[in-house]
Amino acid sequence: MRRDGRSAIIKSGTFAELIHAYLASDKFGNLASTTKSGYRALLALAERPETLGAYSVDVIRPALVQAFLDGLADRPALQKNAKAVLKAVERWALVRDRLPRPITTGTEAPGGDGGYEPWTDAQVQRAERYAKPHLARAVTLGGNTGQRGSDLVKMRWSDIEEYQGYPGINVVQKKTGLPIWIPFTQELIRAISTWERRPTFLLLKEDGTPFTRHQLSNQWTHERDTNPALAPLKEAGCVIHGLRATAVVRLRRAGAPTGQIKDMVGMSEQMVNHYCRKSVQRENAIAAVHYLGRTQTEQTKKDDTSSTG
Repeated sequence: MRRDGRSAIIKSGTFAELIHAYLASDKFGNLASTTKSGYRALLALAERPETLGAYSVDVIRPALVQAFLDGLADRPALQKNAKAVLKAVERWALVRDRLPRPITTGTEAPGGDGGYEPWTDAQVQRAERYAKPHLARAVTLGGNTGQRGSDLVKMRWSDIEEYQGYPGINVVQKKTGLPIWIPFTQELIRAISTWERRPTFLLLKEDGTPFTRHQLSNQWTHERDTNPALAPLKEAGCVIHGLRATAVVRLRRAGAPTGQIKDMVGMSEQMVNHYCRKSVQRENAIAAVHYLGRTQTEQTKKDDTSSTG
């Protein structure tokens, strides 16, 4: 058996063959398209002969899976996701007698929290200034609407609608199916007034054709990694999805409560709090320092008053 586009032969009875059977199953086929894309990428790592792919299904066991996960320790979020994907394959395979025993029991993948780091305002400004204009637009749009890349590339000029005299855009989120109207921030209103209006989408590739979700991510990554002016963003690992967190943090800093942020961005309260966790911690820490400073100042004044009395 050969995998499309690969020269390596996949031997019968191996974990790589099991992975291919899972990918061809209805269980996998019924997953959301974005989920399938993530699963494929992680299983492509697991199926390699030098990782887990060459092991017989009769031999593969938690110790081998743990060794694979340990190899991803420098990418904690990926490590955590890899365990979850292998667990999904395990569940599917066990009840179909394709695995003789569980392979993830007792394995550990401390990982990260799976969240994307928000871009700082300075990082957004650098991208807007130095990235190619069609990609700078994507940064501006993402950082001010908080939408996923799959929704950014589908935004049309005809989706813009005023409500109570305020401009915004109608979006049906691809992942959730949730229809929302997103009001434009003042920053986005200013920026969008300078953009050329085309008959179709707000974001277009350099040649004027529409983006797909993956093309947007891939073009941004290539620009970030090859444009010397964007080197700090490459070092920080700034990805398009991180702009979703950026928009949430900006709203929280402006004083918007969780419920309002949830409705504007189309996100669960849990995820809003998740993205804001570092911002909130830092704000609380700064408030504590200010409180300490006021307390020390008041104590000094009290001591001065006592000494002169």
